[in-house]
Amino acid sequence: MIILRNIKVPYDKDEKFLRGKIESELNKRDFNYKIYKKSLDARREINFVYQVVVELDLADIDKKIVKRLKNNIEEFHEDKLEVENINKIKSAVIVGTGPAGLFAAYLLAKKGVKVTLIERGKEVDERVKDIDTLHETGKLDENSNVQFGEGGAGTFSDGKLTSRSKDKRVSHIFGIFVKNGAPEDILYEQKAHIGTDILRNVIKNMRRDIEGEGAIYKFSEKLIDFDICNGKINKIITDKGEYSADCYILAIGNSARDTFIMLDKYNLIEQKPFAVGFRIEHLRKNIEKAQYGMISEKLPAATYQLNITDKGEAHSVYTFCMCPGGYVVNSSSIKSQLCVNGMSYHDRAGENSNSAVVATIDEKIYGKGNLAGMNFQNEIEKKAYKMGDGLAPVQRVKDFMENRVTEKLGEVLPTFKPGYVFADLNEIYPESINHAIKNSLKLMDRRVRGFCSDDAILTGVETRTSSPIRIVRENYRSEKLENLFPIGEGAGYSGGIISSALDGLKCAIEILEGEKKC
Repeated sequence: MIILRNIKVPYDKDEKFLRGKIESELNKRDFNYKIYKKSLDARREINFVYQVVVELDLADIDKKIVKRLKNNIEEFHEDKLEVENINKIKSAVIVGTGPAGLFAAYLLAKKGVKVTLIERGKEVDERVKDIDTLHETGKLDENSNVQFGEGGAGTFSDGKLTSRSKDKRVSHIFGIFVKNGAPEDILYEQKAHIGTDILRNVIKNMRRDIEGEGAIYKFSEKLIDFDICNGKINKIITDKGEYSADCYILAIGNSARDTFIMLDKYNLIEQKPFAVGFRIEHLRKNIEKAQYGMISEKLPAATYQLNITDKGEAHSVYTFCMCPGGYVVNSSSIKSQLCVNGMSYHDRAGENSNSAVVATIDEKIYGKGNLAGMNFQNEIEKKAYKMGDGLAPVQRVKDFMENRVTEKLGEVLPTFKPGYVFADLNEIYPESINHAIKNSLKLMDRRVRGFCSDDAILTGVETRTSSPIRIVRENYRSEKLENLFPIGEGAGYSGGIISSALDGLKCAIEILEGEKKC
């Protein structure tokens, strides 16, 4: 097989046109092919750019054609994930069923390890009911919400599958998702996403697959302590029982604040920088016009990723977790506190697009101490809750820039449920954060026209961008407890679905094949 790169196809042409381009490039007619990568180039004319795998050998192609195509053609070899249980691990307990815990469980169970998964939240169907209740009434279940429950926080997001990692094992993560019901286009789309509606079913299918290998799920059960002996965990203690295993994987997510406190008791954590800010909403059609210069049903919902570093500001500011055609949702996990996140369905057909606009912060803002960042998050979320008495505080961008409470909305309507109140968001964060965000909104407007438009809506507060702590580890193993493996966002080593899933997969490989056994 060969891989053929850099095939440009106008955005309004179909796959028949693509095949014609491949035939023309290779001067061949009789072959099968599959799309390997697909990206969008909107710099001048709008084209999709393809890489395709063709069932031909280089020897089948005229040498003059191979020479003409130069770096755009070569032999293709599919990577295989070959892992064995060299260390003969018999059992593992995994705390948390987000992407990190899920993919660690998947690989371990496939290799014959008896896996027990502990999840403080509910299975995904019951979790959906609790989140719907929250959005309809404002009533929060502290253990079943956007943060906690089967699939982790990513299950109720846009389901973006982007990652900066060049690790070839990422392709196996995509393959596992597709095997369990995700659309096949995630295998090749440059900015692949699943959407919360489809991802829920993918998560359920993965659970059934993992259970089919003998794994056991324990829902609505919370880790509360360790039993430690001679530098190792002897067993973990939950609010419903005790569990012993060869090794213990901690995939707790970035919001398990009671667990952070427990870990600090054993001196297992350190503070780390993170970012805070707001959600910003624009009309989806305006973002598409700004990014593409047009609006077309044949183009995907437009995205952006903006980063501003100004030496005159105390904080860098960037956009995060962009949700085209999405919604701003309540992502709180503690009563009388409020934080928000973005969510979208697979079709990304909502009226608005949103993202987080956040400023980086460190101990200069929240002070010293392992839990100082977490405590700062708590205080900010309490302020936001008090502002709206549980409803979301919102403000037009123009009013935020001019430090005044919004009195009337313009063309952009907030999507937060069950409702919102007008407020001055300048009262939530220290002034240096507000100043940095205001300056960055103006600079971002130069890159995405209309980003700082008067009627764009800010909703407070976005505080859960990443974990405020890091669980210290080396080669996936805790430095202090040799059979404890902290992974994923909550451990401070990943951000997003794919990087967390990869962290879980690599941890499982280390457990199965690493030199130091459990």
